[in-house]
Amino acid sequence: MPIKKRSRAFWVVVVLALVLVAVAVVRIATRGSVHRSRRSSASLVRVEMPSRDTVTYTLQSTGDVVAMQAASIVAKVSGSLDRVKANLGERVQTGQSLALIDTTELALSAQQTGATFAAAKATYERASQLLAESLVSRQDFDNAEAAMKVAEANSRTAQARLAYANITAPFAGTVTARQFDPGAVVSAGTVLFTLADFDSVKVVINVLEKDVPLVTVGAGAKIVADALPGDTFAGRVGRTSDAVDPATRTMRAEIFVANPGHRLKPGMYATADLLLFQHPDAVTIPAAAVLRVAGDTFVFVVKGDTARRVLVRTGIEQGTRCEIVSGLAGSESLITTGQQYVKDASPVTVQSSENPRPTDGGNPKH
Repeated sequence: MPIKKRSRAFWVVVVLALVLVAVAVVRIATRGSVHRSRRSSASLVRVEMPSRDTVTYTLQSTGDVVAMQAASIVAKVSGSLDRVKANLGERVQTGQSLALIDTTELALSAQQTGATFAAAKATYERASQLLAESLVSRQDFDNAEAAMKVAEANSRTAQARLAYANITAPFAGTVTARQFDPGAVVSAGTVLFTLADFDSVKVVINVLEKDVPLVTVGAGAKIVADALPGDTFAGRVGRTSDAVDPATRTMRAEIFVANPGHRLKPGMYATADLLLFQHPDAVTIPAAAVLRVAGDTFVFVVKGDTARRVLVRTGIEQGTRCEIVSGLAGSESLITTGQQYVKDASPVTVQSSENPRPTDGGNPKH
């Protein structure tokens, strides 16, 4: 083979080799550039793992503290108050005398009707003996019997009116109002005292229509009064109206609360947290990590250095935590900061949760 032809072939091979090397270098440089570009465009995020908690569903409502029993004690007869035996704030027992109305006229009326009854009864007894001997007509006997019964009714009425002069407590409780002093003239129906029993109290709340199916008698509750912010009282739902008021679309419910120290006072304003149900060992995440777009509820998790969109179904929100009913197993690296700026399959850079401390007196260096 001629030397000139060998030289030409040699240089062709060299040129081809150089071209192949140049192509390889360009590809490597391009790949590195793309990798650097991908890393520079990665979103900075923070992650944390879901936690397992007991999730409690509570319904919060407000209402007034009301005495378990309360009544206005009225005078049943007219007259002058002879004595007032109970004072404001005094604890009284069932049947205890609270006040006495002057009984002079009432006692005389009772004596008069009693005597009339005694005479009518004697007449009836004589008529009964005479009727047995056919010495009196049946009509005279019937008249004597009727007169006796009328006299007896009048006597009992007078005795009852005399007993009404002694005003007594219908139940044990505390005198929360006293209206009159001795010597005042009162008429039948006049309110003399207000009596309330608040050894136990009830907090009256109105439940929204949407929550009515959740509230049942016996459900537990925690009560905090505005006037006693540091104290919590345990109660339970004692009664419900079992009907929705069409004007307010609410149902009335009464929460019974033991009040042995009388710290809760009738008329106080209170907040009630009703404990409706609990979900133990539930997967929970920060509520801010949950995103909702176009009807989808989802979160982002990190797999490798990539964000992945995961559809979830949420349950109860408790404070800043949200229950996840399905979609997460509890071992994922969940994006909790920066999730608004990532997309499915986009690159991410996970930032350490540790914050560097400044070393120059608390002022960071620029």
